[in-house]
Amino acid sequence: MCCTCGSRADAPLAEDVYQGLLALLGEVTPVVEALPPDAALADVRGALRYFGRDAAGLAEIVRVRALARYGVDCTVGVAANPMLARMAAHDAPPNTPGAVRTVPGDPDAVAGFLARKPPIALPGVGAATARALCAYGLDSTERIAAAPQATLQRILGAATARRVHAWAHGIDPAPVTPLSPPPAPWAP
Repeated sequence: MCCTCGSRADAPLAEDVYQGLLALLGEVTPVVEALPPDAALADVRGALRYFGRDAAGLAEIVRVRALARYGVDCTVGVAANPMLARMAAHDAPPNTPGAVRTVPGDPDAVAGFLARKPPIALPGVGAATARALCAYGLDSTERIAAAPQATLQRILGAATARRVHAWAHGIDPAPVTPLSPPPAPWAP
């Protein structure tokens, strides 16, 4: 689940509000990764049974509590991995109120969600990589996913081609990585 608060046109969140939102997510799951200045990832798999809700239901709880406690309307992306959740959260039209956007876990739904997106929409694909892909006619994630990996390797190099090919198929092995609390000061 990726929670993004505020719109792109808004001023950045105040630090105390952002910390409050991180604490709010921490009430749902201990696995929260801060993405300053206005977003966070949360792995809610362990919380589903505890709360008796699916991930979209938990996302709605977080969204309503954020609005009630802090006056901030959040857009929450729910998906099987952090990359898809971030993309779902950022897929909202500009200047629209918050909502829960879900990408179902089945491969056809993931392919449909990604199909028409340009290469630059994939997290980790920068402008130079997107230009290189578009120069070869690979101007959508659907076309990138359909391209042989050997072709992508010739264009991007082996390591980048593997990552981009996986992302175009909706595969992101990166886990949600919570920041550990600061170590306690050493006492003699």
